[in-house]
Amino acid sequence: MRTTGVTLDHAAALYDWLAPLMTLGLESRLHRHVVDRLNLDRPMAVLDVGCGTGSLTRLIADRMPPGKGRTLGIDAAEKMIEVARRKAGSRRVTFEAALAEELPCASGSFDRVVSTFFFHHLDENLKKRAVDEIHRVLRPGGRAVILDVDVPYNLFGSLCAHAGYVLFRQPEIMENIQGKLRSVFAASRFAGRWSLVSRHSGYITLFELVRDSQETKSGDIA
Repeated sequence: MRTTGVTLDHAAALYDWLAPLMTLGLESRLHRHVVDRLNLDRPMAVLDVGCGTGSLTRLIADRMPPGKGRTLGIDAAEKMIEVARRKAGSRRVTFEAALAEELPCASGSFDRVVSTFFFHHLDENLKKRAVDEIHRVLRPGGRAVILDVDVPYNLFGSLCAHAGYVLFRQPEIMENIQGKLRSVFAASRFAGRWSLVSRHSGYITLFELVRDSQETKSGDIA
């Protein structure tokens, strides 16, 4: 897929080994925390943006109550999607190569959107476009749960976040460290309807964004 964001096709074969290391062994616990926040108390339509090899997407599908719910994972890295499809097994889950800034989904078609450790691969312009798309595809009253690198809140977190920036040489990571992801949320159609839910490891934040329940699916206030 053609995007100006950072894609990880080159890491697809090793990603499931690298991710736990990069999260200091917390990946599984963080994923469970994210899924708990989704409140999957009924069959829902859930979209995982920047799903990678689909570990979180599969967990969501496993936790979905029986019924007509659906789980879709999208990623611009086609090799990641190939791995995700192989690992899906018989789960009720779909994976598709697609761009976060151009989601191939109808407006108002998802109850929940989730994204973990994805936005630090996007520059500020793409962050804005991806957040706009998440708002568009959420149903009125729907929620997005986003976990990512954020402004460090202690010395350990600052060391980890800046080490990641130096190691990967991604200015997009520095944008998150400087708080630009928060600024994007505040300037988006989620303005006044986003919050920090929890913080982890000194530099990781779980955000929740809610689409106004009074909006129509096209985005106008009813």
